[in-house]
Amino acid sequence: MSSGRKRIISSCIPCYTRKQKCNREYPCNHCTRRRCPQECAYYSNRAGRTPGSLSPPEQRREEINSQKERRLAGVTRSIGSRSDWNARATIATSAVTSVSSSGSSLAELFGYFEDSDNNTLALIRSLGLGEDDSRHSSSSLALDPEVAEEVYRNIERIPDRGVLDFLVQYFVAEVHWVDQLVYLPWFLAKYKRWWMVERVTLVLEVDFAVLILRICFYASQFLPSPGYTLDNIRGVLLADIRSICDEIAGNLSAISRALDSRGSLIRVQHLAFSGLSCQIEGRSNAFWEALSRAIQAAQSVGIHSETARTRQGVDEIDKEMERRTFCNLYTWDSLLSRQLDRIALFPGCLIAGNWPEMHLKDAGENGESDTPDPFTERLLQARLADFWRGIGSMQGAEYNIVVAEERYDKFCREYLSKLPPTFALKPNKDLDSGFPKLPLQRELLHIAIYDSLCWNFRPLLLRKPLTQSLPPYKRVLLISQKKGLAVAALQVLESVKQLHAMLGGCHTRFTRLIFSTFEAAVLLVYLCIDPMFPEECHDITRPDADSTKMDPLLEKLNCVTRPMCIQAVQGALDRLRMLAEATHLQNELKKSYQQLQALFCWPERLLWQAGSLLAPQIRVH
Repeated sequence: MSSGRKRIISSCIPCYTRKQKCNREYPCNHCTRRRCPQECAYYSNRAGRTPGSLSPPEQRREEINSQKERRLAGVTRSIGSRSDWNARATIATSAVTSVSSSGSSLAELFGYFEDSDNNTLALIRSLGLGEDDSRHSSSSLALDPEVAEEVYRNIERIPDRGVLDFLVQYFVAEVHWVDQLVYLPWFLAKYKRWWMVERVTLVLEVDFAVLILRICFYASQFLPSPGYTLDNIRGVLLADIRSICDEIAGNLSAISRALDSRGSLIRVQHLAFSGLSCQIEGRSNAFWEALSRAIQAAQSVGIHSETARTRQGVDEIDKEMERRTFCNLYTWDSLLSRQLDRIALFPGCLIAGNWPEMHLKDAGENGESDTPDPFTERLLQARLADFWRGIGSMQGAEYNIVVAEERYDKFCREYLSKLPPTFALKPNKDLDSGFPKLPLQRELLHIAIYDSLCWNFRPLLLRKPLTQSLPPYKRVLLISQKKGLAVAALQVLESVKQLHAMLGGCHTRFTRLIFSTFEAAVLLVYLCIDPMFPEECHDITRPDADSTKMDPLLEKLNCVTRPMCIQAVQGALDRLRMLAEATHLQNELKKSYQQLQALFCWPERLLWQAGSLLAPQIRVH
């Protein structure tokens, strides 16, 4: 064989490894049959490109080049006629509404939850007077010809499958690990079947088209990235892809919502992805509003109700999908309501039937008991949210030093002590090499843990007790809690630093890094403004190793120094300056950076008190 001749690889990576020839689809036929569609990947072998680049195969380069001008022209024409498409969607929505309103059920007329065992509709059903539920089922609800034509016109404008395959594959490889909102084998199987449908005729198929577009839009927000530096996919600009995906998803979502007011699990998921996209753009209020819509849809579908799951005949995988989706919504609601100081959308805590059962295993794990489920981190986040929900609201309450300490002791005893070894604050890292995303998920959980401890003690800065009037033991406790707050903030910044390094240590659109960096740095600056901080107290002694096992703050309490806090704030400033160059959040981050810098520069005595050791390292601009 000539040395210049190269063998053309015509299979995905798993099939090539097994010396199989696949059909080159995503996911391919062999990966689907092996029940591991999430492992299907097509990597380029061009020099200088990382495996994460997920670029199209080399043999399709000519096809890509020949389609470039046509695709760009098509996208331009589509964007130019956006108002026409919106007008058509409005007409179709009005037509659907007028048709559906004539056959409304009692649940639709009065707003009853259809699967309740407690409302008036349940009494009517108990008398055998209930309606036929099948005609209200999203899975069997068909489109009338006029609406089907409008749906078809929108779907025809969706970018080429090669573009969507690329974005879905990038989502699976690089984005999905963060929120685990869909179960990958479940989603990829439905994704492949959806492409086989010649013409969409069911509402559920419309909703799934919206889910695909929302996922692709969300994944595109992380691009360009260190592994894929281009601003286009197959010749189509990322900005154009985002625009067309967002527009068509909005059109199809309006049509689906008018046809079926109740919705389905898939609708809940695409509403949640819409909220995540708002979060990436730095619009927390819009994320809160989208989360509210997703929660309303979830309650309408009944994914919060075990009774609803039983009555509807949902299979076990879909039941677990509903529990996991509900778990994510509950976690986001708890986190946002705590961070933004708002009343939670979900009342109370998670009941027993809504906790994920964790019986789904990704293919390739071979059912081994010691392998972590990819959803474990999300479950631990939900337990974290559930714990702090259980202590009640602290809005407007006077800060009670003893009660805050009791909350912390209970947290160490009931939550931290029960963390799995792989997610503990002092973790066992033996499994890290086999699960590349496990270290990232661990740092994400640690950020949330220390952030919640900051929330527990932060009121002492805003609702200060009269220190001089406190008895001696409370004064010692207050000094300890101030230091503990500093330790928690320092640990947040340290975990953010570690996670940022794992993500490449450069620009990222992962907004949780930004928010946590800003909040922890503000706390440290506020503490350092106090000339007495860190106040020494001889009653706070360094504990022995056994007593610090489940007390992460006390272990480092006596190590806190003012120079350490100032250096951490400077590191936070540097990180915010770097992240401010990300496209979506440039203006917002510059404002955050400027506000934090102003706080940092305001007390000039900080630099003097930091000492000569750190003076050359601190740069005030």
